[in-house]
Amino acid sequence: MSPPSSVNGYSMDSYGDLKKKKGPIPRQQEELCLVCGDRASGYHYNALTCEGCKGFFRRSITKNAVYQCKYGNNCEMDMYMRRKCQECRLKKCLNVGMRPECVVPESQCQVKRDQKKAREKDKKDYPSVGSPIVEEKHTPLSPCKPKGSPSSASAPAYKNSYSGSSISLSPMNWPHEKESSEEEGRQLKLPMTRLSGVKPLTHEQQELIHTLVYYQEEFEQPSETDLKKIKFTFDGEDTSDLRFKHITEMTILTVQLIVEFSKQLPGFDTLQREDQITLLKACSSEVMMLRAARRYDANTDSIVFGNNYPYTQDSYESAGLGESAAAIFQFCRNLCKMKVDNAEYALLAAIAIFSGKTSQLAFSISYKSSGQKTNT
Repeated sequence: MSPPSSVNGYSMDSYGDLKKKKGPIPRQQEELCLVCGDRASGYHYNALTCEGCKGFFRRSITKNAVYQCKYGNNCEMDMYMRRKCQECRLKKCLNVGMRPECVVPESQCQVKRDQKKAREKDKKDYPSVGSPIVEEKHTPLSPCKPKGSPSSASAPAYKNSYSGSSISLSPMNWPHEKESSEEEGRQLKLPMTRLSGVKPLTHEQQELIHTLVYYQEEFEQPSETDLKKIKFTFDGEDTSDLRFKHITEMTILTVQLIVEFSKQLPGFDTLQREDQITLLKACSSEVMMLRAARRYDANTDSIVFGNNYPYTQDSYESAGLGESAAAIFQFCRNLCKMKVDNAEYALLAAIAIFSGKTSQLAFSISYKSSGQKTNT
């Protein structure tokens, strides 16, 4: 008798009779690891993977590992072969979009561990909220939680758990200045004290900023798969036409990322779909400008998107943007001079998203009709 087969959580014997398996029925659309097909635990280093492939990729990158395939360099990766061929497994990790630059170097991890110990030691001497404060102190805010997505208290529920991607929080290059330490220039810092009557941030506010910065980094760059679809070689084509196509295609990808970022904003998912669309249409230009400023490189006076292709003001003008190019780059230069950090960029983006044409929103009308106070 042939062994029973399985269909959607049920076993089928040789006579075609359905018999329910013991235990819970698996989900109809189980999220699987893009590398080996095992059950995925979330998005790690820009790709949906299992915990095993996440750890394998991190170890391979941090140790600069070099593997050798023994089976012809074309292994079909699954849960069995992932243990047999490390070279093909690493290739598959890269092919599905896992990004080496998202892996935090061990030296930086050690710095963060040392800073955490120092913060815990300083907590004993930290002044209370009501006590007078002479010197401003800052507490570094880690880029994202080492395991799991931002806390559920500050982030809306989402079907995927974004986790594991410890990404550097530094904006594009500012004009370099001497700093007290190299790490200080990369850290996102938020004031924890009262100065000139300003109240310190509450724990909930810090968690909210954690969440915004986390998802800003999560949806910062287009995937490698999307970028590969864009042609970046001229091959005799008219350069102005090709530059226009480049900028147009990168803009489309960026808008998609803005939509995904908006979905993670606390409260956004409670709005009606029509209201969400209204807000996104109204804010797209402002958020695009903020993203351009985040990717602005002062050293080359260019905007560098996910394809690492520098777009200068001349590039924009030759693509037919004219006066818009001058306005975009002036905006980028101004924010660069202000040294806007990642938390401020994330907050500005969230404000821009929720500030567009609120008078046209259905929820605003219903609130007013019910006599409730609105904050829009």
